[in-house]
Amino acid sequence: MLISVGNLARTTILHWHRAGLLAAAALLLFAALASPPATAKSLPPMPGDRTLGAGDAPITMVEYYSLDCPHCANFHRDVFPRLKAQFIETGKVRFVFRDFPLSWGALQAAILTHCAPAERFFAVHEALLKTGGVWSKAQSSAQAIAKVGESQGIPQAVFQKCLDERVWERQVFESQKHARDVLGVNATPTFFINELKLDGNVPFEMLSQGLNKMLDEIARQGGSMTRMEEKFLLIDWPSGAWRAHPRAWLPGINSGAHF
Repeated sequence: MLISVGNLARTTILHWHRAGLLAAAALLLFAALASPPATAKSLPPMPGDRTLGAGDAPITMVEYYSLDCPHCANFHRDVFPRLKAQFIETGKVRFVFRDFPLSWGALQAAILTHCAPAERFFAVHEALLKTGGVWSKAQSSAQAIAKVGESQGIPQAVFQKCLDERVWERQVFESQKHARDVLGVNATPTFFINELKLDGNVPFEMLSQGLNKMLDEIARQGGSMTRMEEKFLLIDWPSGAWRAHPRAWLPGINSGAHF
């Protein structure tokens, strides 16, 4: 049965079985992407961008994250390693990391990642995501974050200097303001995949299916996204076979449905 975009938002339950558990969780909301695609003009490079992947990859995936966001931590623990191995390291996806701190502590943590030497950014980023439940609840988030930095080879005095100079603070705020005011970002994680917006975490199986569909469309159209972005998506329910319908190639996850 084909489910139209209008009906997708009313579809509520897909049963997900894990590790032989008999109990199934009602998880995946197959909802149309609520907002129109962003444009290349509204997604320019921003100060503080950190990237992985080939510069000429056919797909660019931008993530707005907050380092104290448990859903972001779940994405980077459960989804990102497979995304990196299967799509980023194979030249199919260029991944862009962008800060969208949801608290003062998350801002301080973002400053630590940029204060680190460039070659240490990803290690510091990972350490902060893994320990977010600790430093975000500490009486002094700055001291707790400084300890994470020291464990990654960043002296506390270096971190304090970055805080005091406020250079990265201004750049993070600039990027965050653009995301909020121009792109409509209001929660984390939020992704832009070749300018199409996806709110919330998403299981790797769904993400992989959507990325492969997009890669097929790009190859079929000689590398151009223009015609593909004007099409429509229909999903053959429940098998998930991909068909053409407007504005979206991936069943978006409602911003309230996180994993």
